[in-house]
Amino acid sequence: MVHERLSNGPENAVSLRHLAALLDMDERSVRAQIARERKAGHIIISDNEHGYFLPSSSDEIRRFSRSMNHRAKEILKVAQMADDALAKAEGQERVEGW
Repeated sequence: MVHERLSNGPENAVSLRHLAALLDMDERSVRAQIARERKAGHIIISDNEHGYFLPSSSDEIRRFSRSMNHRAKEILKVAQMADDALAKAEGQERVEGW
């Protein structure tokens, strides 16, 4: 499990490349494993500056949660624009809220 190989705090973060080598997995498989562990309740924090690590404070969890929520909102906006473009291409009108 990935979370068993991580330490607390950004100062102890591990890059995706290093994690893949440690686990003898390709990077895509490591990302998929991290997603499974997160869904199972393990808080595995990641950022572009440090890499992957476990939280050492509630502030780190809060920042990570804010970041993930922001990303989710941005992804939803893009998906909605794609849905609108598809509906327009197929001659349909999208009704807000449906």
